[in-house]
Amino acid sequence: KIIKMNKKYLVAVYGSLKKGLHNHAYVAESTFIGSYVTEPEYTLIDLGAYPGLYENGNTSINMEVYEVDGHTLADLDHLEGYIESNEEISMYIRKTISTPFGEAFGYIYNDPIKKKEPITSGDWNEHILFKHSLAHNDC
Repeated sequence: KIIKMNKKYLVAVYGSLKKGLHNHAYVAESTFIGSYVTEPEYTLIDLGAYPGLYENGNTSINMEVYEVDGHTLADLDHLEGYIESNEEISMYIRKTISTPFGEAFGYIYNDPIKKKEPITSGDWNEHILFKHSLAHNDC
């Protein structure tokens, strides 16, 4: 599981790393492979500036897949609070998920769901546009 810096990895992203969003710079220099929608087996929740993804849900999630190098993967691990040597205290856990482009890493939120409201559309971009429109209507 050690990251090899000169190796290429597929990473599936669903939140702030997607095109046009505030953390996209992390993958902007990487190769965009494609977009897809997962089977309805996840739950996406709103954590404020970014979402959390859970397995074993019933929502299809809009994903973007990038081919990244080891340096970028290490940067993503840092961004996502993933500590390979101690997953228990990691904010997200990097797991392998199946995509139409092959096996890719995805980051699964590592905290009990509690009473978070799921994003039923499974689309973080759409969700934040809706949130912004609500915020502007309150002015």
